[in-house]
Amino acid sequence: MAEKFKFTQQRIDKLPTPEKGRVDYYDTECPKLTCRVSSTGVKSFVLLKWTGKTMQRVTLGRYPDISVKKAQEMATAALSSIASGINPTEEKRKQRLRGITLQELLDRYLTDKSDLREASIKDYTKKLNQGFADWLNKPINDITRDMVTAKRNQLEGGRDNKMRVLRLLMSYAVTTLKALEENPVDVLTDGKLWAKPKRKKRMIARDHLKDWYEAVLNLDNEKAKVYLLLLLHTGLRDQDVRFLEWRDIDFKNDCLTARDTKNHSDFTAYIPPQIKPYLRSLHNLTGDNRFVFPGNGKDGVMDIPRKPIAQVSKKTGIEFSSHDLKRTFLTIGEAAQIPFSLLKALANHKTDSDVTGGYINPEAQTMKEAAFKIADYIQAHTAQNRDNVIMLKTAAL
Repeated sequence: MAEKFKFTQQRIDKLPTPEKGRVDYYDTECPKLTCRVSSTGVKSFVLLKWTGKTMQRVTLGRYPDISVKKAQEMATAALSSIASGINPTEEKRKQRLRGITLQELLDRYLTDKSDLREASIKDYTKKLNQGFADWLNKPINDITRDMVTAKRNQLEGGRDNKMRVLRLLMSYAVTTLKALEENPVDVLTDGKLWAKPKRKKRMIARDHLKDWYEAVLNLDNEKAKVYLLLLLHTGLRDQDVRFLEWRDIDFKNDCLTARDTKNHSDFTAYIPPQIKPYLRSLHNLTGDNRFVFPGNGKDGVMDIPRKPIAQVSKKTGIEFSSHDLKRTFLTIGEAAQIPFSLLKALANHKTDSDVTGGYINPEAQTMKEAAFKIADYIQAHTAQNRDNVIMLKTAAL
């Protein structure tokens, strides 16, 4: 049976060190207060409280770092907290986490989200350093709503995008780490301070599509050529195309699978016959690599081919981005009279918030036919006296 006695400095000093394991001693003056002595000679004050289901253990500190009197005061306060429904151990954990810096919070988030793509990691890190370099060593608990408002007013150039990264991290601190009671960035929502998003409408007009298409086919950079053709003919996002792997290309069934898309799911798109020869030829060039579009970056894929895009723009006078091709794909789909619900499915857009859309589940064959119909429309507006298949060059990979 564990020994019980009135704790004093002298008695705690004289407690023997066990040969192995640990020994607990109980204070007769302060209920639940325990002095635990280990075989290494460490003496710790611990509060042990039976909750009716489990034994709750609250470590108060080591002796002589804290005195007997201080341990008794802490035990009394902890018992009062437990009686009020507060878990002292959890509170200590929260207090410790509140002291982590913004940089440490980012590091924890990136460690927990181990499935994040390298591009996302770079983007979050870049925006945090651009907008909050002077906050990186600041404890997250010191970041207030007033500070967030003032910081937003100071930022220039994509300030809301930087603020969204801060909001993401602080939300993680609230919901996952439970280190904060509230997200200070919520002040922007409460005060309606977020800039109203301006929906971009830029796309390649039908009258310019032929010039654009021919300029793409004449590119020397073959990876960039196939990349742009895939974007136009599938409506996929930039990362979904650049991170494609050859194991996910199914030439037999004319489809490909984009992994871990923005919706956090895999998505099947279709390879129309107009661009299948280009993709096959690219396989002859990069097929020994894991990725369809290999590159020298840390993640193993090529960066957005900005130089070839600039070459097409200079030759045609058409300014465009990778995402503009998704918008072009959907606009062509509408012109080809593809139903709106089917266009959303082809674009891999969520339909959960759409009551009617939630009842519609397009079959694979239906989606394939729709994708091929869009490809036919593109061909009808870009065709010239040229071979259907232009073999790729091996130069500029």
